[in-house]
Amino acid sequence: MRHILLFTLLFISFSTFSQRIKTIEFGRWRGELAMNDRLFVPFFIDFSKENNKPKIEIVNANERIVLKEIKEKNDSVYTQFPELDAILVFKVQESGKEIRGYWLNRNKKVQVKIPFNAYFAGENAKRMEFNQDESGLANKNLTGKWDVTFSPNTKDAEKSVGVFEVTGTKVTGTFLTETGDYRFLEGNISNNEFALSTFNGSWAFYFTGKIDGDKIEGKYYSGVSYSTDWIAVKDENAKLREEQELTFVKNNADFNFKGFKELNGKPFVFSSKTYANKVVIFQIMGTWCPNCVDEIKFFKELYALYNREGLEIVALAYEVGTDQKAQIKRLQAFKKRTGIPYKIVLAGTSNKDVAASHFPMLNGIMSFPTTVFVDQKGKIQRVLTGFSGPATGNTHKQLKTDIQLEVEKLLGLGR
Repeated sequence: MRHILLFTLLFISFSTFSQRIKTIEFGRWRGELAMNDRLFVPFFIDFSKENNKPKIEIVNANERIVLKEIKEKNDSVYTQFPELDAILVFKVQESGKEIRGYWLNRNKKVQVKIPFNAYFAGENAKRMEFNQDESGLANKNLTGKWDVTFSPNTKDAEKSVGVFEVTGTKVTGTFLTETGDYRFLEGNISNNEFALSTFNGSWAFYFTGKIDGDKIEGKYYSGVSYSTDWIAVKDENAKLREEQELTFVKNNADFNFKGFKELNGKPFVFSSKTYANKVVIFQIMGTWCPNCVDEIKFFKELYALYNREGLEIVALAYEVGTDQKAQIKRLQAFKKRTGIPYKIVLAGTSNKDVAASHFPMLNGIMSFPTTVFVDQKGKIQRVLTGFSGPATGNTHKQLKTDIQLEVEKLLGLGR
């Protein structure tokens, strides 16, 4: 693989930037994030013009992330991811067919700066640079459902369901977990070997796999240092535990929201008077969490449909770090970027044990997001662990339908 990362920060407008940017070609670019001296995560960027304005998109399978707030400072271009607190910065090289820069991920306790290169590759670009082979059982057999275990034979073993589709030498799919999913994955296959990646501003994932009949052995890489093994067995009936087995009510303890802050810095007070006869959804989330963003997009729709009927949604944010002023500032910017119409408050630091202490009636908090549905009498009726995003296809659609029906039932609307 050429160690050049493609980053969708292509120079934006021929007239806006330097003369060198005028030579940039529209179309598909391929980049590589240099996670460390041995791991390079590939991704696609599409550069185009819309309404006579530049348009830059990071592409992962069917996902297109349109970068925002494109600015030039000195000889560099800066652009912002649409929801997450991350930026891409790059310089255009003399040839006009290559950019070099870095991804700054501000969703971590310590900001992470990852260098990248990208080059114009054209519409036939391949994400993974194998010797392509479009024949053979491996290409066909990868398509389907797989019973997956990450970190097998260890105390950290985690079950998952892999869903993949092969078209020629292109592979797309995702891993569904009990806490969400691994986003839109895209890659290629050659004979019995395949590789997949995704990049969204908060996460950069890279998966390899080798197929042996109805089995797979592979490696999973996340961030600058984490890696683990994964294995899979083909099983069209593979499934995860039921929702009720994950997070549930264990006693009648009250909510413990002491210390929560509104975005104006004032204490957040949850009282039966304020929310009398309301159905309330508590969304345990963080601005650093892509699956939380997926859920927020859907909850905005729910709020628009049912707020007048008596639905309230309160996002309880658990943020990186311990500086409350910095956390509130981040939440204010996040609310503005995402257009959240419902209340969002600072609940604490990004730790599941901290979140669990605020919900002592539950058996624990195992995921961000976790969603608690409270009826008009203040009683918890449902707890949803994680959120299966749009990368999961029909699973995502069914989940949205189930939640909407739950809300209508709690509001006494019915269909």
